[in-house]
Amino acid sequence: MGNYKGILRNYWIFLVTLIFYCIGISVHFIAQKKGPYPHKGKDILEKVSSQTETIIDFSNKNNDTAHAVDSNESIYSKPDNLFYFVQISDVHMSSKYTRGSQGHLYYFFKKMIPIIDPNFLFITGDITDSLTKGLSIKTLEEDWIMYRKIIEETGVDTKNNGTFLWDIRGNHDCFMIPEWDSEYNYYKDYSHTKTRGFSFNYNTDYGSYSFVGLDGCPILTTINPFFGIIDEVMMENYGTFMEKSKDNTNNKHNFVLNHYPETVVKFGKSYTGKEWNNYTKDISLLLSGHLHTIGGQRVYAYHKDFLELEISDFKLHGRYRIVSVDHDVVNFSDKNLPLPSLPFDFKESDIDKLIKNPPEIFNKDIPPIVHITLPKDSRFNLKKNEPVKESYASDYVRVLVFSSLSPADLNLSLYIDDVLQEAKFQYVGDQKLTKRSKVSIQKRDSQHDKHTIQSNTPPLWVAKWNNTIFDDGKSHTLKVVVKDKQGNTGDDSISFRVDGESDAMDVPVMTQFILKSVLVKSLPVLFGIVFILFEIAILLSRWYFIKNIIPKHPDIPFLPTRYIGDMISEEIKHFKEGGFFKRHYCAPFIEAFTFNGVFYPIQILLICLLVLPAKIGVMTRSSENVSSIGGEFLYGSYISGQWSNVYDQYGLYLLYFIFFPILDTFIICSLNKKNEPNRIITILLLSFLFFIQVALCMTLSMVFGGILAVFLAPYPNWICFYSWTLIYIIIIRRFKQKSNKPVTPELVSAQAVQV
Repeated sequence: MGNYKGILRNYWIFLVTLIFYCIGISVHFIAQKKGPYPHKGKDILEKVSSQTETIIDFSNKNNDTAHAVDSNESIYSKPDNLFYFVQISDVHMSSKYTRGSQGHLYYFFKKMIPIIDPNFLFITGDITDSLTKGLSIKTLEEDWIMYRKIIEETGVDTKNNGTFLWDIRGNHDCFMIPEWDSEYNYYKDYSHTKTRGFSFNYNTDYGSYSFVGLDGCPILTTINPFFGIIDEVMMENYGTFMEKSKDNTNNKHNFVLNHYPETVVKFGKSYTGKEWNNYTKDISLLLSGHLHTIGGQRVYAYHKDFLELEISDFKLHGRYRIVSVDHDVVNFSDKNLPLPSLPFDFKESDIDKLIKNPPEIFNKDIPPIVHITLPKDSRFNLKKNEPVKESYASDYVRVLVFSSLSPADLNLSLYIDDVLQEAKFQYVGDQKLTKRSKVSIQKRDSQHDKHTIQSNTPPLWVAKWNNTIFDDGKSHTLKVVVKDKQGNTGDDSISFRVDGESDAMDVPVMTQFILKSVLVKSLPVLFGIVFILFEIAILLSRWYFIKNIIPKHPDIPFLPTRYIGDMISEEIKHFKEGGFFKRHYCAPFIEAFTFNGVFYPIQILLICLLVLPAKIGVMTRSSENVSSIGGEFLYGSYISGQWSNVYDQYGLYLLYFIFFPILDTFIICSLNKKNEPNRIITILLLSFLFFIQVALCMTLSMVFGGILAVFLAPYPNWICFYSWTLIYIIIIRRFKQKSNKPVTPELVSAQAVQV
């Protein structure tokens, strides 16, 4: 019986650890499953999302007054079968900024949109910044009022009878919003779209084109939901719309827009069990933002069924994207605002003052903006519905040139493989459209009124060329340079292959990896690997101690004491005489985790992370149905019965885990194994690290949970403070002078034998 008690006394922590691991894995899957499903307010989400199914019914009719097409004239020599749209993302407007942000947006809307005049303008999230000058992070009404003033003053909200601008939320637009109907969800009051995403068909005589905007913000949001969730209701509406588009025999392309790239999105299932992957084969382009310049300025990747294009931020880099659909061939070009420097300093953060007294840059002409619509850029061939080979039968290069000057003041030059060609460009943007002259757009609002608008002819230039001489199975570069009479120039270049084959994207492998790594799956695995490896090191060290040291020395003190390490060091001298791994990894861990005061508190705090909240505090703002107080688990935030941010903590806690318990444990192991006194430089470095860690713990707790979380945060606060208590004890022990007085019964016995 006594033997069983001894075994239980030594091994109970291993059994508890195993139980906690099993519970933790179960909670992980529960959080993943429940995250995309609304605990409350599902009817509200359905109401605000149902408007996205058939918000707009587009229909194009032939212009009876338009001239007939000459049978001897190529259809590619006319400005027909062509439309284009613009995407921007991550504006981050705030009264804190005079550089970029709202200044960039106002300049773009005021100066450039009238010149580019796209069919649609999409803003894919992070419209506002939601960051105050202090530690508070939450949506701010003043940011949204600023946005509303810009879109109203520039007229983009009423352009094309309100069918021009489409905006969706990003993570910064939903900080600390407990539910959609919350008074803090300013998007529903000040944005243009005002709904959870959007969807519409653009129907023309030459095809139907679908646009879907997904709201990836979690149902309940805490601070900075870096990972998005396409919840059950959003997926149901998306699936329903995609099914209708699929049934449309005239449908040519489907464009999906989301703030979050696919790699950082958790996709729920529709009511019928349909998943994201059931519809990816129908996507032509996925257009996203969110990552700013992580991975560089060109973050593109092919997925199994579609091409994803992430765009850099508009806030600092003034990045915007033009996407054209020309005879169903899709080309895009990413460009920067034509400002003297980026981000441009407008010297003013108050949008009212900026509107009233715009800087001199608003009076300067914009250089020509060039976008090649044909031929196809062979680096970005789509998976389906793109007649690339057929387009080369056109014998025409087609280019959009946007300029405030007259076409007569523009000179276009064509280069192929850096060689100037003799081809001459002709401006056809002044011709009437045969299939797209009067575009009837029927918008059904709450009163079911119908509105009709008329689109302008695109500013298209065409040049006839002999592409057969480049049909050699190789890749070539085509560049169009435009110079205006004032000496300003603009250009665009593509790669092309007459055989229609694809070229490499010329995008760094690491950049593609970012979009294809599926962080929502790989990040929990990465955290699990690091966590388990660290646990193995601790538990194996403890197991060795139980098997080899306790039988000889059963009365090891609870905390490190003077020179007790000498005895332990003697017991594991074969490790210290071994290779690098044994000397510098195994031996220090065994020496440190021999002490119950080191092992048990750290191990218990670690396994509690698997089943208990790592932090309790103010997770969001309160509303009628949601409390502001909640728990932050490794698997996400749990507030009023709703799981949220089900992947954010894995990334955040991985950084915590490396910088706090792992680093502190190695310090403990390193200090505990040495017998010589500390040098003063060591003390100074440790003091500096201590203040850094404590400051980080306090700041992060305040930001992510308020004052309550400062005290109720076992991870990382408690484990950090306890680790530094151990470090302090070890340092004090090493500073004390040696004494012949034995400090443990083991040393008493050893000295008696020697005598």
